[in-house]
Amino acid sequence: MTSGKEEKRFMKYADLHPNIRIRIITDFFTDLTQKSIIPFMAIYLSIQIGAGLAGLLLTVNIVASMIVGLWAGYWSDRIGRKKLMVIAQSLQVMALLGLAIANSPWMDSIIVTCLMFLLSSLSSGITVPIANAMIVDVSSEHERHYVYGLQYWTTNVAVTFGALMGGLFFESFRFLLFSLVCLESLATLFILIFMIRETMDKRALGYSDAPIQRNILKTYWSVFQDKRFMIFFTATVLAVSLEFQLDKYIAVRLKNEFTAQLFGSDISGLHMFSLIMVINTVLVALVAIPFSKWIGRFQSRSIMTVGMLLYTAGFTVLSFSNWAWLLIFSAILLTIGELMYAPVRLVMLAGMIPDSDRAAYMAADGLSYNVAALLGSIGLTIGAFLPSYAMAGLYILMGLGALIFFRMLLRKAEEQNQHLPCADAS
Repeated sequence: MTSGKEEKRFMKYADLHPNIRIRIITDFFTDLTQKSIIPFMAIYLSIQIGAGLAGLLLTVNIVASMIVGLWAGYWSDRIGRKKLMVIAQSLQVMALLGLAIANSPWMDSIIVTCLMFLLSSLSSGITVPIANAMIVDVSSEHERHYVYGLQYWTTNVAVTFGALMGGLFFESFRFLLFSLVCLESLATLFILIFMIRETMDKRALGYSDAPIQRNILKTYWSVFQDKRFMIFFTATVLAVSLEFQLDKYIAVRLKNEFTAQLFGSDISGLHMFSLIMVINTVLVALVAIPFSKWIGRFQSRSIMTVGMLLYTAGFTVLSFSNWAWLLIFSAILLTIGELMYAPVRLVMLAGMIPDSDRAAYMAADGLSYNVAALLGSIGLTIGAFLPSYAMAGLYILMGLGALIFFRMLLRKAEEQNQHLPCADAS
């Protein structure tokens, strides 16, 4: 038990499996690509084809990505990770090349742009569950706190720089932007082909006849009949739904209700919302990696409890307060809370899924984010009718509900580990 804790405490990037080291780098550039395009594509499509059609197209992209993600999760558990990842990355290169051509000095086609954007979404839908499963394939339990903390940091940094790139280039230099990210995507493809190794051991799975014995519907029926996973799924939906409130109900409330002075200057609700986002991004960039190492020495149940309480408290205050300094403090609280609970959540997921359906479970977990996004939109509608203190009460219920479910699963895991020789329950 002590040695496990020591390994967690002194975990280094160089100690990780080569696949993980490579995936963290390539995932950074993949996230950079996506975040330099997707947030601005909605605005571009609204101008070109109207808000109604743009919204429909974005919805089709999300649904298609969900469906292909479930398909990819199923087949990845049967034919291996690398093949599908190479196929998905090849599609991404084609999509970005098509976007560059469709927005070049020689061609300006909104139809091709829409089709290539859909192809890019399909590629991302295939890649995400497989990449997550690959990390679980080649990591041990004591490594995952560090791995997921590092991944969380790189994702947030990529989002920041992606948004900066998109803001600078998307409106006036789309051809240059799409060309740059296409080259990055092509480099990632070569890395996948020549440096990534297959991580799924079919002999260990004993699952060679699975495509015949269990089709995709039976596989996911089995996944969603797993009571432990469904408790985890529900907890994730409740927790992530709070995050999706930030750019919906909370942003709208601040815009409509907030005015204040800070450092002698008048700031609007939109300025405050931007400041909250900046605080979140800067804190993650500065402290995520050392923080993930430090909290790795504590028990998962304690980390989850404190993290979810801070996370919930932060969002609760943001839902009703108009005091600038309290809002800033709440932004710090929710960021620290997220840094604590998010890696533990991923470690829990990795520990509960069976080896034979690893990617399928990862794909199903991805659905929780889609459900949470839907609840985020519903929260905006509900907030139009409820007072802010009622929304605060709703946020408290959601956060505490998530915490109760997460703790329930962690307690069961610790009880099981106590019956295993030399188990590390932390």
